Amino acid sequence: MRILPDTRDLINLTERGKPISADEFRHYLLNGNHKAVLTLNNIRELAAPLAVGDGDFLRIRRYLQLLEAMPHTYLAEVKVVGIEVQAAVEAFTAGTEYKDVSPYVSRWDDTILTPSGNPAGQFKQLVGLRLDNIVYEVYRYHPQAFAPLNEGLPNLVKIFQQDRDLLRTGRVPGDEHFIRSIQRHAQYHRVQLPTGREEEFARWVYANPQRCPGLRLNHEMFREITRNYQDMPEVGDFVDLNFVFAVPYVEAITLDRRMREYYSRAARRLVRGGLPVDYRDRLYQDLPSLMQKNP
Repeated sequence: MRILPDTRDLINLTERGKPISADEFRHYLLNGNHKAVLTLNNIRELAAPLAVGDGDFLRIRRYLQLLEAMPHTYLAEVKVVGIEVQAAVEAFTAGTEYKDVSPYVSRWDDTILTPSGNPAGQFKQLVGLRLDNIVYEVYRYHPQAFAPLNEGLPNLVKIFQQDRDLLRTGRVPGDEHFIRSIQRHAQYHRVQLPTGREEEFARWVYANPQRCPGLRLNHEMFREITRNYQDMPEVGDFVDLNFVFAVPYVEAITLDRRMREYYSRAARRLVRGGLPVDYRDRLYQDLPSLMQKNP
């Protein structure tokens, strides 16, 4: 079982050692042949003190070493959409069915999605680097890489507001919303959609929730949040929504209470839409509850 813990769980494991310790979780992983899934964001947030003037890297390094001592794998959750949409474009153009993709990578720096010249790229040629070495190099060249994503919040709020305004008028059915969403994601990930057939392509993807499954789950969860006019976006939503991209590629994920509710509604909607997998079966409150249900 591949287990994607949110940052709260990683902090509880490594910094606080409770309600379970890193050693207890490591033994659980070993005994069950499980792996912890480490991503750009759960590691980035664990190392967040580095971006706010806490230069005690030795303390952060200890946490990273505890994680690396566990059975683990790396997943590039922020690259999922680009990989999925590219695979969908290729299938649509060839007239074949969508083929599953894999967002797993060999090192933590491979999870980073940045333009050319990113700080991680400066030591790509170095082999055998430990997780703490890689995090330190990124921190050394670009400490703000570990800062909260505050600069993106105004744009996220704007998108929510625009969608809610349309929802109030009843003008955004699910497929129309998805068309705009997939075009926006394709542009961000620099994926060329089929020229002159962009809308047809988006409707083809939307017709089957097994096509671009990470994007589709994220889309449905975004819509669930949008429907709650009183819920204003938070900086942490970037990380939680990125985690959701990874759900089809793991067997278990932990999320906070607020996001678990939206996630459950989105997963239920997909089941009603014909998805043969119920993603609610992969959702847990925290690592102790996961371990209890899967002894």
